[in-house]
Amino acid sequence: MTICEQPRKYQITAISDALTDIIIEVNDDLLGRLELPKGNSIQLDEVNLAKIEQIIRTNKPQVTPGGSPTNVIYGASNLGLRCAFIGCVGSDDYGYDYINNLRENEIDTYVSIKRGNSGLCYTLISPDGQRTFGLDFGVAKELYEYEILHSLIKDSEFLHFSAYEFRGENPINFATRHAAEIARKHGTKISFDLGDSFVVQSSRDQIEAFLAEKIDLLFANEDEASALCGGREYEKLLNYAKIAVVKLGPGGAVVLSPGKKTSVAGLKVDDVRDTNGAGDNFQAGFFYGLSKNLDIETCIKIGNFLAANIIRRIGAQSRVKISGIEFFI
Repeated sequence: MTICEQPRKYQITAISDALTDIIIEVNDDLLGRLELPKGNSIQLDEVNLAKIEQIIRTNKPQVTPGGSPTNVIYGASNLGLRCAFIGCVGSDDYGYDYINNLRENEIDTYVSIKRGNSGLCYTLISPDGQRTFGLDFGVAKELYEYEILHSLIKDSEFLHFSAYEFRGENPINFATRHAAEIARKHGTKISFDLGDSFVVQSSRDQIEAFLAEKIDLLFANEDEASALCGGREYEKLLNYAKIAVVKLGPGGAVVLSPGKKTSVAGLKVDDVRDTNGAGDNFQAGFFYGLSKNLDIETCIKIGNFLAANIIRRIGAQSRVKISGIEFFI
């Protein structure tokens, strides 16, 4: 007699720097004065942090829970997937609001609360819709290995995280890799997002060491894939993963697996307001397709649809719930 494996409780469990997004629209001149690399993310020094705080006092920012993997499960939950979150917040209003916001979106939270300030991500949106991130991590990196629940990882179909969690010799770096070891032990699939090209370059040794043992699913945009591969030969990504997804912005996406390549063009968007979260929402749609055993082309189309819609608004998350998205894509 064959004993059937019970369905797992969660489709996706994400580990993420728990960063609250403080979203501000700025002009290119102001971005230049802040001396931040446009389109990338860097940790703020005291000088830039003081400048940004001054900008906030004269502008009304939008405040939402952020972090790339968080955005992914936020979007996936909107599509009906069961998701969980692992992270660390501070004992302040930002931290408690972060937890409550995820719970309101039907995401189960396994969050460590530490004395201190929660992590903040100052998300600066320039007139072309490009986003630049200035980071004040607070306690967000203080997630330790012993705070990872084995039973949670075991009860998840996918464990998802990004290269952002590998940045620096911080506790969350080791906790994330520990979670990946637990996932491999219990047959939980591992999904990894390269984050941004600056992170790939600065944390390359750690990323390559982690990817030395193949994972199941790898996400990257063109710049990130090129930074890792040393050029546009994206097939090299299959040295690291069973399936590699390269997000091409307006060009859509290409998905690579051994002996197969699937490309789907993106949807035309004329009213771009904010590209922040485009890739994360694409990934949410792609995960949904995989969870429903849809063909890869349909997975990409769902991702393209969500990405095209999120960039029409300010912010990386939508509160719109969609059931059966595959039936009208």
